Amino acid sequence: IKEVSPWPWTTMGLRDVARDRLLAEMVEGSVKDLPENEWTLLVVDETTTKVLSSVCSVSHLVEKRVSLVENIQKKRQPMPNMTVIYFISPTQGSVSRLLADFHSKSPLYKRACVFFSSQLPKHELERIKQSPTLLSRLAALKELNLEFLAIDSRGFTTAGSREETLKDLFGENANSSGSYEREMDVVVRRLASVFASLKELPAIRFRMGKPPQDGDPAGASERHLISQRIAVALHAELTNMRQKMASNDSFPKAETCDLVIVDRGVDPVAPFMHEWTYECMCFDILDDVIDNNIFKYTIDTNKGSEEEREVVLGEQDPIWVELRHKHIAEASLLLNDKMNYFKSANKLARHKANQGDQSDIDTGDLKQMVESLPQYREQLKRLSLHVHIATKLNTMAKQMGLHEIGKLEQDLVYGNATSKEVIKLLGARSHMKEEDKVRLLMTYVATHPEKLDNNRRMQWMKLAKLSAEDMNMINNLEYLGVAVSKRGAKSALSFATKRKKRSIRKEHSALEGEEQWQLSRFQPIVYDIFEDMLKGELSQDEYPYVIQPTGGGAVGKRTQMIDVELSVRKKKNVRRETTRGVEGRPVVLFIVGGMTRSELRVAHQLSNQFSSNLLIGATSIDSPNTFLKNVNSMSLLDDL
Repeated sequence: IKEVSPWPWTTMGLRDVARDRLLAEMVEGSVKDLPENEWTLLVVDETTTKVLSSVCSVSHLVEKRVSLVENIQKKRQPMPNMTVIYFISPTQGSVSRLLADFHSKSPLYKRACVFFSSQLPKHELERIKQSPTLLSRLAALKELNLEFLAIDSRGFTTAGSREETLKDLFGENANSSGSYEREMDVVVRRLASVFASLKELPAIRFRMGKPPQDGDPAGASERHLISQRIAVALHAELTNMRQKMASNDSFPKAETCDLVIVDRGVDPVAPFMHEWTYECMCFDILDDVIDNNIFKYTIDTNKGSEEEREVVLGEQDPIWVELRHKHIAEASLLLNDKMNYFKSANKLARHKANQGDQSDIDTGDLKQMVESLPQYREQLKRLSLHVHIATKLNTMAKQMGLHEIGKLEQDLVYGNATSKEVIKLLGARSHMKEEDKVRLLMTYVATHPEKLDNNRRMQWMKLAKLSAEDMNMINNLEYLGVAVSKRGAKSALSFATKRKKRSIRKEHSALEGEEQWQLSRFQPIVYDIFEDMLKGELSQDEYPYVIQPTGGGAVGKRTQMIDVELSVRKKKNVRRETTRGVEGRPVVLFIVGGMTRSELRVAHQLSNQFSSNLLIGATSIDSPNTFLKNVNSMSLLDDL
């Protein structure tokens, strides 16, 4: 078995690894044989544009002698004296456009280096072989296997072009739609590209689906098997990928990390809870002014006019990195301290504050001030931006009454509140935003199952002044495994069974070095999954392996793959088993149906707390408002 070197991505970060592969393997590998003064251009499609923009800026490409980035779907000017780099997905449409560029007697480019974002189907490879013009100018043809979107150093998504995974896989008509199989294929292919980029081979586990219950919506059995089917398909994809890479010895022969696949039903509450950390609040309260991580705002200039500005909220900003996972109260205090320290420590700031008093500034100080002026301006600009954001968040939270709403949400989750408190708050806050009412009722029904029938729906609609569409959105949580509606009477055969007590979410104390702020009780379920994995306590009954690892993580030849078509019938008297993970080994958690910023936060915090290598990915990363829209699309409105 090949010895795998320490994981470089644990020090570089996921985004850095993806960027390094694009720039080093693809761009540098393509221009290394060109004269030093010769530049190239890059052609991308819709899929690879998103991949590229998630990790690279224009300056990154320019530094590597890429003068232009163009879309393969658009008409382009011929450049017969230039070398072109294609970074495209292996779809019929993109391959057809590639062939069209070299179809005529006057090809668009002199030389082509073609990189596919994932594995190229054999029939598309045959089409390429049928183009003598392209073959004569082809300098490289490779599968880069990089088709995921990096969110930050520890998060990624497999977001497709439709971005309707929740509807396609879990919706009312999911199994009967053609989008189901296509979306499953996209998820598996892009998830495999994550491990190809990291050069890791995972031991794959999945959340076992629960047995269907009377009253579950049609197709419940299939929904409960989604994590299992993706896990099995991913194992097959990685096995195929490993065989293809065997010749260059670039892929591990034994498991080097652990992957746990779950679906959104593992924690249906997390996406609509009001979170109180800085990043979560930004992408919730300010969701309408943040687009693709770009925050748009207006400032008052010295001339008395207004100026619109845009800034990227990301890891290139050290203040953002320091604040993003802190409670808004702590972040606000920290910003005040930073601003006060900055004003007192920076002599230029003190000089400006003293309105020109230079009595304590000598010639050396003046020279240092002039030299540090650009840096000062940049620091002050960043600091002022976050002061502006934090002030806006605190003001809006107060105006919207989110402290009362947030407290009730957390009380509902931890079993300290019932419908009485919900009714009281809705009556007292008649001007509550409609979205907040829906989120509050979703929290209630998700933590208090089987409470709604038609009469109760009408009562809640009237009390909360919600529309039929809003109530249908709440009812759609059924498709994520939440028993929203009252079930029918139990059969005579089950009259003696005891009803299970409603499970209460485990409460966690503050992490080491952090204070327990008000409204910071809530932790997503992924916290428990990560923690159990790190402690070696994750149940094999609830999270079985696709292939049981043997020999300390090596693939066992005598083990058998589980049957993907196994039913999810209830097991009796099953012994709870746990597994001891390999110490220090990376752990990846993937959520089918989208993840939240709070779940991304957990991966960062537990990585630091346990000095572990954790990644979290999903089919998308959703703000609460986006999640509500996705849930709303899962079924058509029924008459209430």
